[in-house]
Amino acid sequence: MRALALILVTLLPGQAGAVGLACTFTMICSPLTDCQTHPGVPFRFDVLSGAYSFVSDGGLIFGTPLSHIAAPAIAVLFESGADSTILLTVSGGGEAVMTQQDLSSAGGVQSVSYFGTCEPDA
Repeated sequence: MRALALILVTLLPGQAGAVGLACTFTMICSPLTDCQTHPGVPFRFDVLSGAYSFVSDGGLIFGTPLSHIAAPAIAVLFESGADSTILLTVSGGGEAVMTQQDLSSAGGVQSVSYFGTCEPDA
């Protein structure tokens, strides 16, 4: 599975005029390792040309906001690779979860979820 913790992320227009979000994920869960607490995996989410995006392996990946989620909460789906997706969901109060799902070459699915908080950041 790709190392999601190495991703530098840019994201999230429309958060009450905020330029971005500062997120810290303190619980990491995977079927292979169960859930583990962590001192904090930081992610910085910014607006890039008005679109949701993040940088991974030197390339820019754009996301699609899910329109059925009511503001101020947000959910964004990213196609992060040929067989990989990332879903980021942030509640109006800042509770956040980011999940990466990868199809393996053996035909299975690998998944890891990061739980934490996000807050508006300039």
